Amino acid sequence: MLRILIVDDDILTRKGIQILMPWEKHHMKITGEASNGKEALDFLEKNSVDLVLVDLDMPIMDGMTFIQTASALYPELSYVVLTVHTEFEYIQSVLRIGALDYIAKTHFDRENFDQILDRIYAAVMKKKNDALGAAGSDWKNSKILYPSIYALLTVEPDSDEHVFQFLELNQLSDSRNVFELFAGVWVFTDTDAAFSFPEYFPNTMLLCISDVSEMTYAQLGKLLRQYQKDQFFYDYQPLKTVNMKHAYELSETETIKSEQTLEQLKKEWLSLNWIHENDLFRQITFDLKTQKLKPSALYHLLLALEDVWNSSYSELTGEKITVPVIFHSWTEVEEWLIQLYEKANYFRFSSGYSDTIIRNILNTKNYIDAHYTEPIDTAEIARKAQMSYGYFSRCFHNIVGVSFSDYCIGLRMEHAKKLLNTTGKTVQEIAFQTGYKDEKYFSRLFKKATGKSPSEYRKTQSESNV
Repeated sequence: MLRILIVDDDILTRKGIQILMPWEKHHMKITGEASNGKEALDFLEKNSVDLVLVDLDMPIMDGMTFIQTASALYPELSYVVLTVHTEFEYIQSVLRIGALDYIAKTHFDRENFDQILDRIYAAVMKKKNDALGAAGSDWKNSKILYPSIYALLTVEPDSDEHVFQFLELNQLSDSRNVFELFAGVWVFTDTDAAFSFPEYFPNTMLLCISDVSEMTYAQLGKLLRQYQKDQFFYDYQPLKTVNMKHAYELSETETIKSEQTLEQLKKEWLSLNWIHENDLFRQITFDLKTQKLKPSALYHLLLALEDVWNSSYSELTGEKITVPVIFHSWTEVEEWLIQLYEKANYFRFSSGYSDTIIRNILNTKNYIDAHYTEPIDTAEIARKAQMSYGYFSRCFHNIVGVSFSDYCIGLRMEHAKKLLNTTGKTVQEIAFQTGYKDEKYFSRLFKKATGKSPSEYRKTQSESNV
């Protein structure tokens, strides 16, 4: 059974596709749905999917951006585009971004369901078979007759021209000892340990792998595929040099051991406290790298950081941040974080507040983060921060990015949404557990924040999870 994810901002389209099309008859089943690209990425992080049916015109993250991002994170995934456009040039552009096929919504009727699904199933299976065929080419049973071998790996999607420049510079382009194991990986033997590199050599590494004698190329290919998927992201440095590896090191994977550790990482980054603390920024950047999250999990954390930053600082700084569609390596992630920190640091120094005031405001923010479900006396909070109420309010807004009142309400509403989604508690119980004694007042604030009453919100969420 092929597992299908439907991504479309129109709930009627999603439901219609699920209900009307004879999926099981064609060995397919719907495993989930999402209303935009970001929701789809969240789903893919936790679920196995073979094929995504995706609309291109969606809010928050459109279909084009989603396909580009997901293709880098999940290269085995297939895509079929849902569209109202049928012009030849448009369809060609859809196929160029990696889609296997398209479904025209304007021709969506029962008469062609079988034809559509037969065509899609055949395309997905062909892609899977082609991948298996590439892994099983002629070199797979040949033994490596040398104690070490060089491997050239790239994750640069735009072009591999720099790879062929490297091979030409080192008189390897016509060598029978150069094998392309699979897309992005070449291996070769050479007695000369000194190599010339082209000036432009992006997201590419040259490895010298020892202890490969008697190993087959297929076995080495399997190890390199795993290395390219798991370790390359964190090992890559923009240095034109030979990187030494033992064969056994290619299969070593270090992943985060604890959900608690992951939650702590998220908490540290999403608190935004690092904006005002140089040492904290350096420490949590180091912690993030050493934990070696899977690239997809790291990307989701950065998307969450984008949302928090934009809600807190976009108005004050006059601009929103956007996570790039793809990061090829940790080096690119670190550069992006440093740029974000420098942007925040510029704002920090231009705010004109002393380190003592900034620290007092951050301590207050940390206290609220831990006690927002309890009654909050703003005047008492200001007194503990050693400020008058008016000055405290102004400082909090300028340093944190939102007013103290809005910040507290935002925390409480997020907590309320979580309770509405995951528990059967009454609205009155949820109001009390989010710090409100008056259910009607809580409901007014909730509707103002979400556009729906608590009961409407719970019903909408339940329907979307069906």
